[in-house]
Amino acid sequence: MPTQSERTTPAVTLISGFLGSGKTTLLRRLLARADRRIGVIVNEFGALGIDGTLLAQHGASPLIELTGGCVCCVAGSDLLLALETLIDSGPLAAIAIETSGLAEPGALIRQLRAADVPLDTLVTLVSAADFDRIIAVSPLTMRQLQLADLIMVTHTDLVTPQARQHLDERLRSINRRAPIVSAVYGDIAPELIFSPRYDGSVPDLLPHQHSEFAAIDWYADLPLCRSALEQTLRQLTEQGLFRAKGIVFCTDSPWADEVHVVAGRVNSRALRIKERPVPLCRLVLIGRDSALIDARIALDACIDSDERVNQWRERLVWEH
Repeated sequence: MPTQSERTTPAVTLISGFLGSGKTTLLRRLLARADRRIGVIVNEFGALGIDGTLLAQHGASPLIELTGGCVCCVAGSDLLLALETLIDSGPLAAIAIETSGLAEPGALIRQLRAADVPLDTLVTLVSAADFDRIIAVSPLTMRQLQLADLIMVTHTDLVTPQARQHLDERLRSINRRAPIVSAVYGDIAPELIFSPRYDGSVPDLLPHQHSEFAAIDWYADLPLCRSALEQTLRQLTEQGLFRAKGIVFCTDSPWADEVHVVAGRVNSRALRIKERPVPLCRLVLIGRDSALIDARIALDACIDSDERVNQWRERLVWEH
């Protein structure tokens, strides 16, 4: 382990943006394309960590996951300890912090500056398909955009060129300093993210609370009925669910599914996990309290019938 005098603290890049804006997708692509060793810290608002598992599945290392609160407030001291651990792990070209979608970046910048941690770029992601709704429900998004060194517009393939042009004009009125770039599925050159632009100023503190949002974690050790799960998640979005993500198994496939709910859309893709996870299925849901009151009961009802569960088990290698 390097001594204190031998250690150097690499610059930290902050990846910000509201729930479902594409932060983890961006980080995956960056790590896949980077030719340097990059440390990663992932912050989850809920107690259950999902993004760290997904990034680790794609070979991201070294990686530390902080759960149970935002690093801008509740998990602040944990963040500094995580940075120390990454620095002690060996030489790093950079450190990327994926903040919770509910994090206030100004408070985080102040915390890092107070600890003499060098800052690189504050990247704020915003979904072109969901901008109006997010601005309406979360004034925090405006703060994330105002402080950005780089604004990345995601989900541009889901809107018309005219809508995209209008969005660019609105973003430019919010932040005239930051370049605005597009990224579909996080496909962007790492050099655009890991290149110092931060001017060293410290933002004023902004009163910040998460009382309008809640997070719950859901677990199950049996596979699910896919159609029931998708229908349940769509119903929850109509009731005020903003974001859901997780890893589940459904009885129509021997492989796990990586599930995301973003902007009212339910998406999943196969995730080939070779060993049986414990618990088998896990989801984190973030939204208004009213949307989450009965969410666990509704998800429990998505567990498939005994007959289909037994048939599914017979197809699995780890069950034999």
